[in-house]
Amino acid sequence: MNYIDVHAHLSDPKYGGDISAVINNMKVASVKRVINCGYDLSSSEQIAEMSEKYDNMYYCAGVHPDDAKTLSDEVLNRIKQLCRSEKCVAVGEIGFDFYWNKSTEEEQIKAFERQMELADELLLPFVVHSREASAKTQKFLKDRKSLINHGFLMHCYSESAESAKVYEDLGAYFSFGGVITFKNAKKGDIVKSIPIDRILSETDCPYLSPEPYRGSVNDPSRIPLIVAKIAEFKGITIEETVNEINKNAERLFYKLKCN
Repeated sequence: MNYIDVHAHLSDPKYGGDISAVINNMKVASVKRVINCGYDLSSSEQIAEMSEKYDNMYYCAGVHPDDAKTLSDEVLNRIKQLCRSEKCVAVGEIGFDFYWNKSTEEEQIKAFERQMELADELLLPFVVHSREASAKTQKFLKDRKSLINHGFLMHCYSESAESAKVYEDLGAYFSFGGVITFKNAKKGDIVKSIPIDRILSETDCPYLSPEPYRGSVNDPSRIPLIVAKIAEFKGITIEETVNEINKNAERLFYKLKCN
């Protein structure tokens, strides 16, 4: 098997600055590739450096909506430089978060739009974070459809099947993580409603560890548990699911080396 984790945060302090054990666990679990995702300038720079050390590691550079207030012209220019690397496969994660409200709505709108423009300029897809913002995210993307020319990922997708259709029509892919393994999550119908050629696997580690590890520090080695659940919901084999996910990842994130 050649599993892939399309959304991880291996620069997170929870790993204590040493991911050698994480890399070893990935190898044991046949997780061949991982995409780290930036949430501010510092994390984007850290994962860019990390990707140079590990051949199977890629990254997305961007500023999360919580940190939207930090997106100055200087920061955006540095993000642009990071995005030009062959190891950078997308701009992200970007979007809206009205759960924590750490940046104002105006700041989030400005940061989301400027980074969508950057992705379009650099011919890259972008990764969307949307929390407590479904209607606003949909409208925002519809209103800026002209900037969506290279696809985008709805990461850790948790909205409805009806919303998924709206995003799909705009060019979206959807990644699912450990939440779909939770007994009370009831995500089966949503996964079933999305075409297999638009589905990807993620951990969002160190968060959202799948069952039976819920509550512990997550890492990419747990991707097989998530993929097994996707396969169960879709009614296909794990091998078929892995193959489809890899094709989808290489289609959306075209700078990935083929497995």
